[in-house]
Amino acid sequence: MEPRERKSIHIGESCAFADGPAVGPISTGQRQRANELGWRFTSLDAAMSPERQVEHLARLIEVGVDAITSFTLDATLAEPVYLRIAAASIPLVTFGSASPSAAVTVRQHVDSALCGADAVEYIARRVPRARVLVVGGPPIPALAARTRHFLEAAARADLEVVAHEDNVGDVERTARPIVKRLLELHPQVDAIWCFNDYTALAAAAELARRGIPARSSKRGGVIVSGIGGIPRAIDAIRNGRMTFTYDSRPVDVGRTAMDLIERMIVGEERPPREVWIDFTRCDLENVNDYVPWEEC
Repeated sequence: MEPRERKSIHIGESCAFADGPAVGPISTGQRQRANELGWRFTSLDAAMSPERQVEHLARLIEVGVDAITSFTLDATLAEPVYLRIAAASIPLVTFGSASPSAAVTVRQHVDSALCGADAVEYIARRVPRARVLVVGGPPIPALAARTRHFLEAAARADLEVVAHEDNVGDVERTARPIVKRLLELHPQVDAIWCFNDYTALAAAAELARRGIPARSSKRGGVIVSGIGGIPRAIDAIRNGRMTFTYDSRPVDVGRTAMDLIERMIVGEERPPREVWIDFTRCDLENVNDYVPWEEC
């Protein structure tokens, strides 16, 4: 591939959900790094629609962008257009789940078995054989993996998953009735594991409405966990309304994608097929070490 001047490069992104707590900041990281490199960056918001994502990807091919990034919503629907991207010799970076057509996939360890095992260990150390409510997310490969890994680790550690339901709507508003219903059916629980911070905030609000404290290092109560590291979740940990969350470092994910693209289309260097971004568990013991995403 002929090297390109940095100022002439145009990157296109299919963003899964621009308002998502951990997906939107991936776009922020990409835009930050693209601006530093003097590149043009276009982000199209699929708003959780796999069909719209396919349309956006096709549009980016037609526009003639120099590289494409995509957080895959539905691998079966996306793969044919991913094949078209590869056939057009456009470097493709996917987020969350691998594709045979992608040059590289940037993945987050919050979606891996490491995070599920860490959450189970955290809960089991404080409440052996804990009774746990599990609230998963929409059927997006990366998000579904979070729940699957937690459930597998919970079974190995002899935690009792008393109920499991998915917050397909992804946001706090759609999580509230789910948590309310689960607590009505199972009022005596030791922990509520949530696939993202919005869902954990809904669980915290529902517990508070019932006068049930969330557990922290200073008091007993129900362990409430999230994933993401959004500012509201960090505030909830500081205020004792949530127990812990995982900072998924989404801005780093986006910036890493741009660095990988630079290696491919400017430096002509083949990157590894997968790059993993680590997480940091945040609870009351270390929450003051948290660095807001906008300062990353």
